Amino acid sequence: MSRGPRKTIEDKIREKEELIQGLKTRLQSENKELEALRQEKRAKEIAEIAGFLEESGVTIEQARDILEQHIAQDSGDEADCA
Repeated sequence: MSRGPRKTIEDKIREKEELIQGLKTRLQSENKELEALRQEKRAKEIAEIAGFLEESGVTIEQARDILEQHIAQDSGDEADCA
């Protein structure tokens, strides 16, 4: 049985280059989609935090102060353990 003409090494190289280029394009597209999903997640998280602060009657400045105090306290506690 005849299997048809064999591909030259140049044909094989060209096909691999085309395949790689196609994969690079797909990877770029997937990375863009991933970044969009991450941005969507971040926006939802920010909206959730903003809603919680609003419901609690806490301003952003007050929340920042509370977090800074908490972080400073935790840092002090870790120094005591060392």
